[in-house]
Amino acid sequence: MIQWARRCQATSELRSSSGQFLFLPLELQLRVLEELGGQDLCAVEAACRDLRRLVAGNAYLYQRALMEDFSCVILPISCPSNWKAQYVDMFIRARLETLEKQRRICEALKQRLDELDDLLGDADDVRGVLGAPELLTSEPSLVLAIVGDMEQPLGVTQLSFSRSITIIMVIITIITITTSTHPLRSFDMLAVWEAPGMMSCGTV
Repeated sequence: MIQWARRCQATSELRSSSGQFLFLPLELQLRVLEELGGQDLCAVEAACRDLRRLVAGNAYLYQRALMEDFSCVILPISCPSNWKAQYVDMFIRARLETLEKQRRICEALKQRLDELDDLLGDADDVRGVLGAPELLTSEPSLVLAIVGDMEQPLGVTQLSFSRSITIIMVIITIITITTSTHPLRSFDMLAVWEAPGMMSCGTV
């Protein structure tokens, strides 16, 4: 009930304002309307019957709004009453284009989030293989060597699989040397690098 009363009050005030506007000279009325955009012209037409007649009788108002709101070149048409229809059509197309752009942006963001989830999962796997968080803290360059390319934009080639394996093997070797009580012997190092599949991926 309160909302209905407020709506009636707003409508009454609008009609009162439009009534005062209609008492102005016609030239001044048109001058004011020429400063309005297409959406405002539609709102003015909805205010009362007299304003609807005024706007409909001066269809060039929508022509001006069409040029100013959309910065487009107006093609000559035979019937001036088509200006409003042309404006409405242009407004709908512009709105649909905006929605399509927003949809593409949302899809691109979703794709990047999915890729980020995959990269974070890979990082967790690498962390599990390393098993030495204190080394990651003391040697941040090792972390950068693994995840340095994660922030590359779409379309940029990531680290090759062979290079990733090589880096991981280097880190594992360093961890073994760091955590072992006995120095790693040279033939043990050779055994690591000559493991099956390592010779083919040792070259970056």
